Amino acid sequence: MTTVRETQPVLTGARVRLRPWTADDAEAVFAACQDAEIQRWTTVPSPYSHDDAVGYVTRFAPQAWEQGDAVFAIVDPATGEPVGSIGAHGVRGGTANIGYWLAAAARGRGLARDALRTLARWCLREVGVARVELEVDPANTGSRRVAEAAGFTAEGTLRRRLVVRGRRIDVVMYSLLPDDAAATTL
Repeated sequence: MTTVRETQPVLTGARVRLRPWTADDAEAVFAACQDAEIQRWTTVPSPYSHDDAVGYVTRFAPQAWEQGDAVFAIVDPATGEPVGSIGAHGVRGGTANIGYWLAAAARGRGLARDALRTLARWCLREVGVARVELEVDPANTGSRRVAEAAGFTAEGTLRRRLVVRGRRIDVVMYSLLPDDAAATTL
């Protein structure tokens, strides 16, 4: 992902569509990121302001694409509305690190699992990475279930790996490799 890039694609999964964020999505991002669970488990600012949402969709996401990463809106095809965010970050040296969040009302329907599988498929097949990773707080059972349902393998705990709200936390490292059984069915 270090060459000149075309327009960010739209990716289609079984239950979701992943598309670039637009300025019109700021309200949905602002509303979703008021959720205490998103603020607890992710690195979004807390408290989360409307300006944070506008910056996310108009600056952060487009800059990520320009710099070789990719941040997508997770869209529920039934409503056409964004219900979450997923991104592949640090796409250097053949590894992509994925992060995601899902609005509270969209949870429990398999949308995060499908978004994760859809982005992992794109990273492995189209981008050509050799490894897709997730770093999940050990206590975040929801994200751990999503990772495992998507076919990722828990490799172990990395101590004090991630900084969240100014403190270092442990994470469980999950990975998906191109020759893993789950990757061959993506």
